[in-house]
Amino acid sequence: MPSTPAPSRLRLIPIALAQAFGVGCGVAGVKVNSSLVPPEVLGVYGVFLTLAPVGMWVVHAGLMKFTVRHWAATASRPALLAVVTRAWARRLPWLGLAAAIGAGALAALNPGQSLALGAALFAAAALLSASALAQAALQAEGAHWRDSVVSMGLSVSRTFLPPSLYVLSAGAIGALWGGFAVHALLGAGLGALALRRYWQKPAETNPAPPVIAAAYGGPLFIALAAAGWVLAGLNRWIVAGFFGPVEAGYFTLAGGAALVIASSLGAVFMQYFQPGIFALGDHPTPDRTQLAARVDRMALAYGGTALAAVAGLAALAPWLVGPLIHPGYRAALPWILPAGCFGVALITLQFYQTLLLAGKRERACGPVELTTAAVLAGGCLAAASAGPTWFTRWLLVTPLVPWVLTRPMARGYVLRAEVMGRRS
Repeated sequence: MPSTPAPSRLRLIPIALAQAFGVGCGVAGVKVNSSLVPPEVLGVYGVFLTLAPVGMWVVHAGLMKFTVRHWAATASRPALLAVVTRAWARRLPWLGLAAAIGAGALAALNPGQSLALGAALFAAAALLSASALAQAALQAEGAHWRDSVVSMGLSVSRTFLPPSLYVLSAGAIGALWGGFAVHALLGAGLGALALRRYWQKPAETNPAPPVIAAAYGGPLFIALAAAGWVLAGLNRWIVAGFFGPVEAGYFTLAGGAALVIASSLGAVFMQYFQPGIFALGDHPTPDRTQLAARVDRMALAYGGTALAAVAGLAALAPWLVGPLIHPGYRAALPWILPAGCFGVALITLQFYQTLLLAGKRERACGPVELTTAAVLAGGCLAAASAGPTWFTRWLLVTPLVPWVLTRPMARGYVLRAEVMGRRS
């Protein structure tokens, strides 16, 4: 039988511990990267990092959502693990194609490295997907201590492996993405070990696991994930294209520092509250008004907390030059608050995707998320074409976009379903 998550207050301990550890590694990464990697190299590596999640954010995105939604309630987790593993493997050829295209595009910034780039990108993307699927399962069942071990291992290897190999290789940029691929391998290994209790062959008497529905296995979530992936990496590409690789290096450093705070807080809120949101949606007679209100409160609490934290980091940053940030990266400081605001906007979108999934309105994710993505991306491109000042201003106001656009649309789909149910 599925295990019952630990009492809510106890669940918060490993969740917060893992995210606090991740923030600590992120802070250490600012010091390490700014001291060891020059801006023009970090700018190219930063673009590589936007491509590395193409597996978990695009090719395997529907599989990720399926695992999150069904793992906790399945009658046979070994059987479901087998289904998910086979589905992950079947999508690898598509991931290889995506990696080849991405490596070809990135080679324009680093000529003569297409083959090595493609191999490292494919390995990193495939293994990141595997570790992300393992963590999705662990979080869904409330195994937060095991998940925290995976998260902390990933935080350490991501922060220290690539720059260490870069120094040991006497400044070979390929050591950065090679080191990132090794980081992904370690994460996948930790994820597999955390799920080892489900490695056994499913008993023949167990009910069949859920079938991956078309909404999760079809093009919908791939398109949505592609839009999310583009948004997550778009600004690094924009800064590199409009303002040059050195400025992209500054943006990468600043964005990494700000986004680790925004994403860590988002992970805490999501892991802590998401099981209750799904449980409310799975009630035989769900109260969709209550469901929408709970997501609103969660998103508002997250937004206020994350924006305050990012603003605090931006205010403190000048005093960190020297002790934490290398003086050569002083020009990165003005990017901290804008990059962090855009990160908060992106993570707020995830709360309203959760609302639609919990309300069993999966197909409504398409118009809601794609419309929001188009507004955010179009605004970034238009603002950047007007210069860095307008680009910065646009990033600062992006946290409002989910509230004026995404929230009304998502609530409309969910509450409309409740009205239709009452009429029937």
